[in-house]
Amino acid sequence: MNRFRRTSTSLAAVATAAALAVALAAPPAGARTDDLAGLWLLNEGSGQVAHDLSFNGNRGQLGSTPEADEHDPTWVSLPRFLFLKRAALRFAGSQSVRMADAPSLEPDGVTVLARVRSTGPGQFRYLLSKGAFQCENASYGLYTGASGGLAFYVSDGSSVHLSADAGPDLWDGAWHTVRGTFNGGELRLYVDGARVGAPVAAPVSVYYGMPTADDFYLGDYVGPCASPLGFIGDIDAAAVIGHYDPDAGLAQ
Repeated sequence: MNRFRRTSTSLAAVATAAALAVALAAPPAGARTDDLAGLWLLNEGSGQVAHDLSFNGNRGQLGSTPEADEHDPTWVSLPRFLFLKRAALRFAGSQSVRMADAPSLEPDGVTVLARVRSTGPGQFRYLLSKGAFQCENASYGLYTGASGGLAFYVSDGSSVHLSADAGPDLWDGAWHTVRGTFNGGELRLYVDGARVGAPVAAPVSVYYGMPTADDFYLGDYVGPCASPLGFIGDIDAAAVIGHYDPDAGLAQ
């Protein structure tokens, strides 16, 4: 009986991961399947843990403590996918999921993906961030920026390099698949598989080891800011893919 349960659980995880891969679209050229750094489907539906299906062990903790607290996002039920339970996390501006600092989350080139919805999170609200330098910037981040839209950026330790901006019309209350990618030479942003604007040249190296914090967060930025910078809306799933090939990833 236990063997059957383990097999059923494994099949469910594989089927759900396959569904997410389709929903989030293919990774950029130059990325391999073994470059998957973190994959959080957020289908647990309850509890304090967001499991990482990438096998890198980047398990997420809801809130600021292992116990329930005011910084926990809220579990939201979603329609089932065939026989699989589905869920998402709802963020209200000061909630987060923390993944401890890990080498797998610090690649030379990086792609971040998420399935999200909101009716308007506001300015400078973070869907995800890696590390923090005071209330300035992360090593890489996906956030709403000054326009209240959506942009992806990387920091080289002295400057922030921004992708094109999707604009605030993105936040129409419907689910959207968003992807930011940096291949060592360019930044690109995609919404529902379509590229936003033109690629932005950024021949830089991502700076890791931020002095304020170096963990990875879903739904927030953890620098000491006077006002909260957390996302306001729902996140259904998220992934981080590491890659670096200056001659690849430039199509699309």
